Amino acid sequence: MQYKIKKYPIKSVPKVQLAFWIVTRISLIGCMIYSFAFEHDLIMGFESFFCLVFTHLWDMFQVFGNGSFIEEVQPISQTMLNIIIFVGIVFGSYVGFFDKTLWFDDFMHCLTGFVCATFGYDFAVILQRKKGECSVILAAIFGIMFTMTIASGWEMYEFIMDRLYDTNLQLAKPIETINYIQLGYQDAGDYGLIDTMTDISMNAIGGIIGMIYIIIYRKKHKISSDKSSK
Repeated sequence: MQYKIKKYPIKSVPKVQLAFWIVTRISLIGCMIYSFAFEHDLIMGFESFFCLVFTHLWDMFQVFGNGSFIEEVQPISQTMLNIIIFVGIVFGSYVGFFDKTLWFDDFMHCLTGFVCATFGYDFAVILQRKKGECSVILAAIFGIMFTMTIASGWEMYEFIMDRLYDTNLQLAKPIETINYIQLGYQDAGDYGLIDTMTDISMNAIGGIIGMIYIIIYRKKHKISSDKSSK
């Protein structure tokens, strides 16, 4: 079969979601320009750039999918990803919520786990569709495993950035304003380990909540669809 590039199906995206996509992308462009031109912060600049690319995943799926299963991914998946990116990058990194608000990092990891689990569940259903209806248990397990894979990948990213660019994303390097002994930690390494495991645990908690939510939501949606078809 000849490879074909499709026309962008912009009409299939709900207007409210599309408006939010545009706001997110413009915000990331602003963050990227600010980092490169004014702060000379290459790390945040490139992070904003790659996040900008991720806000176009659904667009690329539809245009370059060539009739494959990837085209069946719904716009809501991109919207949920954009919410994570917008809140995490704009409010977390640039407004400073990660530094100013103690619970914000845990909240973001929990939210990410929720979104990953719901996407993973639907993605498993899409993958299995040609072979028949996907088992709820199989889709749920796939969603949780997808969540933990993303969580592990993020911690690997933080580890690599800390080693290559001397950042402190895993908080394993000493911070002068923190008295580790007073907080009950042995040193900065102990503090960093707790931070890493807390992040992964929050992803898991969000993933479990997301798994339960999507099972109930899809079950109700299926029941209502069956009733309307009769």
